Amino acid sequence: MTTETRSLDSALPGTLPDRPFGVHFRMARWKSLIVLIAIPVTLFLAQIIVFQIPIAIEGPADPNKPALTPLTIAASGISTAITAVLMTMLVAAMAKVSWRAVFSHTRRFDWRRIGTYLLGSAVLVGLSIVATLLIAPDSLGWGSFAVGGTTIAIILVNLVATPLQSAGEEIAFRGALIPAAGSWFRNTRVAVAFGILLSGVLFALIHVTLDPWLLAYLFVFSACTAAIGLISGGLEAAMAFHVANNVLVGIVNPLFTGGESTSLDRSVGAGPGPGLLILMVMNVAVVVMVWLVERRKRSRTQENAPETTS
Repeated sequence: MTTETRSLDSALPGTLPDRPFGVHFRMARWKSLIVLIAIPVTLFLAQIIVFQIPIAIEGPADPNKPALTPLTIAASGISTAITAVLMTMLVAAMAKVSWRAVFSHTRRFDWRRIGTYLLGSAVLVGLSIVATLLIAPDSLGWGSFAVGGTTIAIILVNLVATPLQSAGEEIAFRGALIPAAGSWFRNTRVAVAFGILLSGVLFALIHVTLDPWLLAYLFVFSACTAAIGLISGGLEAAMAFHVANNVLVGIVNPLFTGGESTSLDRSVGAGPGPGLLILMVMNVAVVVMVWLVERRKRSRTQENAPETTS
């Protein structure tokens, strides 16, 4: 057995080898309901507790325009990581499966996939930023280019905290939430559809915005990362894409804020608007990339498989 694949017969105990990743284990409905409620509640409570540090140092933040400072970025990453750990433990206990089942199905968690998809996603995200700059530059909301002490601090914190936040959201909303939602249905297609729908809605809502364009983008982003998990049989590709997307944005945007920290305006009409269509197309392009890579992996595995004789 290699680290690349594991036969269906050796799937982790308690999982369903005939169902795809995301709906590959089942729990009682009352247990799944607990998980579905616990995810946003735990994230909310974790943020309240962790954000007391930046509040104590920088003062209360405007809920409609939270400041993106090194401390708030770090607090977001830490609180999301805490939520991911707790939800992994909770869903594993409720479904009576190994915590590893949250991360992959019918194969081992593959760190090589992380590297592959980080690189591929970074290229596609970079191209989408360039396309937005050329087609809808006003939607970027960029100011003057400047590199100051605050800029450097934000970038450095982003490199550490943003991967925690991005990977944590994938673990909580795709690794834990979708299986919990899918547990309500025995039909695989219905379970997958409901899981993707509920995950997308809750993922959009936890970002606390009323802007319709941003809500639509967040839902599409969530649906695409869920599809990536289904295609690849694990969270590696979705985590890599989410990390690459948020880290690149977290590095580029501070360079155009005049050397100061900025705020995240969540009011209606304050976002990029139709410019987000470019990013939605990029999200779909990442799904296509993952499908092509995984198809190639399967072809290689089949070619290398030893022939059997009767």
